[in-house]
Amino acid sequence: MMTLEELEKDALNRHIPVMQKEGILFLIEQLKTIQASSCLEIGSAIGYSAMMMVTHVGDLMVETIELDEQRYQEAVQHIQERQLDQRIVIHHDNALTFDCQKLQCAPYDCLFIDAAKAQYQKFFEKYVPFVKEKGIIIVDNLDFHGMIFDIDHIQNRNTKQLVKKIKRFKDWIFQNADYDVHYYAVGDGICVITRKDKQ
Repeated sequence: MMTLEELEKDALNRHIPVMQKEGILFLIEQLKTIQASSCLEIGSAIGYSAMMMVTHVGDLMVETIELDEQRYQEAVQHIQERQLDQRIVIHHDNALTFDCQKLQCAPYDCLFIDAAKAQYQKFFEKYVPFVKEKGIIIVDNLDFHGMIFDIDHIQNRNTKQLVKKIKRFKDWIFQNADYDVHYYAVGDGICVITRKDKQ
């Protein structure tokens, strides 16, 4: 059985998007700071980030949703090999059309969005009601390899469209009066979002 570090290297070699090391360590710190006991992750990939979270954060339960059949199967295998299936609930489904009644650990201390970047706002709006009042929302890949700062020079049309959508989400959340947003230049750009206290 591979260590989590070996698993990360293997995923990178196969071009499977796993969270950058400094990003995952930052996420773990955030979870520890709020003493999180539950996290909903959108986008499991091969289960690396979910396994990193539960092995580094006390009594954390992670519920995670993955669309890709092959990655889902791989994640299930990795989770079972490490006997973490009591602490990680994984669904094979499209998070945009997922039946939220199937969520097992709601409400959550943390919502972690790391799936199809073009859909960030839809994921956010669909799942934010399941975050506890004082909970946090963490969104990864908001710089998209620095491209977000230089959209005019992107040659590939599809990439340009995607980066525009990421920027649109970033602008939308920063201008949203209901949330406080803190941006961190960690990994590929991470935002930590909290609800503003309603007086």
